[in-house]
Amino acid sequence: MRKSFRQVMITTVALIMVSVLVLSGCSSKPPTEPEGKRITLKVELFDRNNTPTGEPPITDNFMTKFIQERFGDPNNIDVEFVTVPRAEEVQKMNVLMASNSAPDIVFTYDKPTIQNYVNSGGLTDLGPIIEEHGPNLKKVLGPSLPYGVFEEKQYVIPALRVIQSQTTTFIRRDWLDQLSLPVPTTTEQFVDTLRAFKEKDPGQTGGKGIPLGYIGVFHTMPLVNSFYKWDELTERDLYAIPRWKMPGAKDGYKLLNQLYHEGLIDPDFALASDFGQEFPQQVVNSIVGSATPNTNEPVYGGYYENLVKNNPNAVLEPIDPYSTPDGKHPKPIYEPIGAYIMVPASSKNAEAAVKYLNWMADPANILVLQNGEEGLSYKMDEEGLPVLLDTPESQNLLYNYFDYCIILNGKYVSIEDPDKNIAANAFNPDFKDFTVKSIQAGSNDGYTLPRVDIPVEAEIKYATILTEKDKEVLAKVVTSKPENFDSVYEKIVQEYMDMGGTAVMEGKMAAYDEFYNK
Repeated sequence: MRKSFRQVMITTVALIMVSVLVLSGCSSKPPTEPEGKRITLKVELFDRNNTPTGEPPITDNFMTKFIQERFGDPNNIDVEFVTVPRAEEVQKMNVLMASNSAPDIVFTYDKPTIQNYVNSGGLTDLGPIIEEHGPNLKKVLGPSLPYGVFEEKQYVIPALRVIQSQTTTFIRRDWLDQLSLPVPTTTEQFVDTLRAFKEKDPGQTGGKGIPLGYIGVFHTMPLVNSFYKWDELTERDLYAIPRWKMPGAKDGYKLLNQLYHEGLIDPDFALASDFGQEFPQQVVNSIVGSATPNTNEPVYGGYYENLVKNNPNAVLEPIDPYSTPDGKHPKPIYEPIGAYIMVPASSKNAEAAVKYLNWMADPANILVLQNGEEGLSYKMDEEGLPVLLDTPESQNLLYNYFDYCIILNGKYVSIEDPDKNIAANAFNPDFKDFTVKSIQAGSNDGYTLPRVDIPVEAEIKYATILTEKDKEVLAKVVTSKPENFDSVYEKIVQEYMDMGGTAVMEGKMAAYDEFYNK
C-alpha cells in the first residue's frame, strides 16, 4: 500500500512555460526575454569538500554562469544550486524530502533510497514530460532510461554511465623495476610482490610504506571475488546473498587478515573516512605501493599528477592481479547507469526540470559542461576529441565538472562509437595510457548484478544500518587475531544477518523470483 504523499500538479508550470524558447544548442544570438513569470529552478549539487583554497565556490563559477546565461536567462529561469555534502547526501536528502523542501532536481546513487521515495509517492512521473520535452534525453540516455521505470512509470532519469568499470588495481611500476619483479598476474604473485615491497622498501620510506592501500568494503571486492566459488553461484544468489555469506568469500577475508598481520596493508585503514580522503595524500607521498581505487581515479582525482611532481620517476601501472583457479579475473562493474536523477512530487517545476536536463543533453552543451571553455581549458585534437590544457582553468575542472553534467557519468562524445568515449576519458594527455589501461583492466571479466526493479521493503528498511555494519564487519574480521578469525567471522556475520541481513536476502530472493517469473 503506497503511503499518501502530497502530490503537486504541474499544469500551472506547463501554462507558465508555454512560451519558453526551444532548449537546444548554444546560440550566439542574444536571447529574447520570454514572456511569463520568472521562476527559480533549484538543482542539487554535491559538495565534495575538495575545492582548493582560493578557487571560485562551486555555486558561482564558470559552469554555473554558463548554465544561467545559456539556459536560465533565455527561458526566464533562475538556476539555483543547492549544495548537499557528498558524505551525508542520503541523510540530508531524506530530511529535505520529508519536509517538502527538496530542490526541484535531486539525485543519489543509492537505489534503496529511490525505492523508498517511489513507495511513498514522493516522486513525479516524468514519462509524459520526457515524451514532450526530452528528445535529447531520449537519444543520449537510451541505454539507461529503462532503469528508471518503477511500477511502469518513469519516476527516475538514470544518468548514463559512459565507462562501466568500477575499480582498477594499480602498482608502482618503478618499484617493480627496482626489484626486477614482473607485473603480477595472479593473486599469489601479487601477495608475493607486496611482501617484497615491505621487505626491500624500494620506495625508501624508512619503514612507513604501505604495500597495499585503500582497504574498504567496496574496494576489496576484486580480491574477495577471486575466492568465490563461482561454479556454485546462480544469478539469483549473486543478486540476493550478502557478500559475507557468498561461498568462498570467507577465504578472501582471511587473506586480508593475513596481509594485515604481516604489515602489508594500512594499519589505520579502519579509521579512514568513508571516501578515503587520506589515501590520495599517501600516494602523493610515495608510501603506497599498490591499491584498488575507482577506475582512473588517480588521474581524475589529480593525485597521479601530484605524485609525479613530487617524484618524477614514479610510475603507476594498471594491473589485473586477482585471479580464480581457472584464470578468470571477476570483479563487479556498473550497470550502464550512474546517478538516479529525480523530481520530487512537491516540485512545481517538473517541466522546467526536464527542459533543463534536455538542454544539458545537447552535444554542444555536453562539450562545455564537461570540458569548460575551448582555448582556455581544452583544445580539440586531430581525432575530434577534447584534450585538457595545462591551465588553471582546466585544473579547476578536475574537482567538480562531473556534478554539473549530471546526466552523464564519464566524459562523452559519441553515441555511435564507444571507443571514442574511452579515448575522451583519457582527457589528460600526460596520462592517456594509464587511463586506457585502467578502463580495460577494470572491465576485464566484469559482471553486473541482475536487474530487479521490484522494491524490497527490507532493503529499504535496513539499508543504512547494514551499510554501517559492513564497515564494522570488515574492520573486525581483518584485524582479529589469526587464531580467532573463524569464530570472529562467524559471530559478527551472524550479527549482520540477525539485524536485517537475513530479511534483506529473503526479500531479494522473493523479488527476483517475482521479477523473472511474471
